[in-house]
Amino acid sequence: MSSSFYGNWYTPSTPKKVKGGIKAQNQRGSFARKWWGKRWIEVLENFRIGARLTRGKSYARKGQVVSLEMGKGTVSAKVQGSRSGTYTVKVKLTPFKNEEWDQVLSTIAEHPAFAASLLSGEMPLEMEEQFRSEGISLFPQKRKDLKTSCSCPDSSNPCKHIAAVFYLMAEAFDENPFLLFSLRGMEREDFLAKLQGEVPQDQPEKVSLPIEPLPEDIDLFWKGAKIDRNTEAFSASPNIHGSLPKRLGNLPFWRAEESFQKTMEEIYKKASFFGTDLIEQKIEGEQE
Repeated sequence: MSSSFYGNWYTPSTPKKVKGGIKAQNQRGSFARKWWGKRWIEVLENFRIGARLTRGKSYARKGQVVSLEMGKGTVSAKVQGSRSGTYTVKVKLTPFKNEEWDQVLSTIAEHPAFAASLLSGEMPLEMEEQFRSEGISLFPQKRKDLKTSCSCPDSSNPCKHIAAVFYLMAEAFDENPFLLFSLRGMEREDFLAKLQGEVPQDQPEKVSLPIEPLPEDIDLFWKGAKIDRNTEAFSASPNIHGSLPKRLGNLPFWRAEESFQKTMEEIYKKASFFGTDLIEQKIEGEQE
């Protein structure tokens, strides 16, 4: 029988609707905006997975992915298909060896701009070449580099459920490039700690990581104080709010209409004004 016959006979299944699923932020066009998110999708598409990736786009945009957790070398997700119950999806990428990470960190320590960019949520394009110069690749090079599985009955691997997770991962990388490092076995905190250890003792200024100590003075705390690094003294900066959640970065799968950072900034701003008002009332009461 011809392939056209099978095309007319086969009726695609309709997935069950999910309430509160993780919908792709980009409902049209590319799933990624940053070069490293785009590279992730480009790499997958070069594996010639074909129509399975395309079917995954629809699932990602409909919000069929119920949950998605990314950790060291592993991604775990729950995806709702056309049947009752969710399917379990696993994606694994081989972590780098400790000595490989040490080589990369040594190189990054020689380029302070790289560390500064990463901490601001950006990954310099040169970073990809730095990994290659050490004989390793940040992104999977071959299909077998990615170990994927799904509990669905589909014999294809990757299936559309896995593909949907792939696309949401690209969006997550956009928000936090450190998630790519995590898949290769290096968490953000460990990365920063090791990077500091790579700085020569006689050159402490070589890599400057942002430090945001909190003032002991309660007045300055509520006004959003910042430290003067020359005098180690705090100065009031009431226009800066939500500095602590900003240091944590954007939540990769935040899907509310309002931005998490903007929401927290407003909450901190109100808390600051409220706290300052209480302090002023206390001072006025003591003066009376």
